[in-house]
Amino acid sequence: MRKSRPNVSSKWKVGIGAAALATGLLSSLGNGFTSANAFTPANPSTGWDGNGAPTVLKTAPAGTPINAPAKNTIFACVPVQLPNGQTITVGQTVGTQLTRARTPWVQNGKVVISEIEKVPGSVKMRSVFKITKTKTTRILKGNGIPNHPIGRFPIPQNSASYKYYAALPAEGYANAAEIPVKPYHLELTLPKHPKVAKEPSCFSSLMIGVALTGAAWHAEVALDALGNAYDPNAALPTDRCFGHPYAQQYHYHGYSWKCLDQGDAGEPSPLLGYALDGFGIYGPRGADGKVVTNAQLDECHGMVSEVVFNGKKQEIYHYVLNNEYPYSIGCFRGTPQHMGGTH
Repeated sequence: MRKSRPNVSSKWKVGIGAAALATGLLSSLGNGFTSANAFTPANPSTGWDGNGAPTVLKTAPAGTPINAPAKNTIFACVPVQLPNGQTITVGQTVGTQLTRARTPWVQNGKVVISEIEKVPGSVKMRSVFKITKTKTTRILKGNGIPNHPIGRFPIPQNSASYKYYAALPAEGYANAAEIPVKPYHLELTLPKHPKVAKEPSCFSSLMIGVALTGAAWHAEVALDALGNAYDPNAALPTDRCFGHPYAQQYHYHGYSWKCLDQGDAGEPSPLLGYALDGFGIYGPRGADGKVVTNAQLDECHGMVSEVVFNGKKQEIYHYVLNNEYPYSIGCFRGTPQHMGGTH
């Protein structure tokens, strides 16, 4: 007998991505989503050299598990308390595998970037961000607002992207399209010299890393009201920086080539931020200046190679942003630290 699945309410205290704001049935999204059985296998070749903008993102196949560490996926274990007092764990008791998003920009297992309905606008907000260091720690403090313009949130009703968010009810707002971006207290103390742990750790919170721009990265999963999990870039439009708000907090999904430092073409990608375990997050080009593919990465979407970290070139573990799911971090290879004042 098939077990009943808890209805996931928008009244969660925490959640995964903007799609977690849904409280209606999946049918309310029209043809935006479909079942795992409708998946078309992806073409493994993306044809990108790591310079400039990719043309496609390689999304994950439907049915990809997200409940354990593995290549080409994420490892999630986010505890969530429902309004009725029940606690579920995203990635473990609900949303344990990915469902294929059937938005117009998902074609043959790829997210076609030119087809994504982008959130319009170029809004500059006051950004506060500072990194201080001791002999053993790196302290990140800010207001969560990036140092670059973002899209217009709430999303304008005349925008083509509006309907995707408007289909998702959100507590306190007419719908998810009406959610603004607001500053919040971001404070994180990381090890300056992180170490690889015995076993990978799952994502037990929404935030997985912080960029040098002052904005966060969130886990690459979006959950609907029925507990189905999706690749966020396949399911919802974002702004030109591949960002949007959840609970008023702006964050990125994957590699924001327009708004993060690309470095010099054909050269190793620079440091772009830090994961919650203290390891660096870098762009798509490796030490040889060539794009790093998922085949070269481990189960946490990272690798050991030469990068500039703590001001010097060294062989060290680090995470890589590229255009293959999960695009950023798949799990924590070190010991993740707790975020202060983010929820």
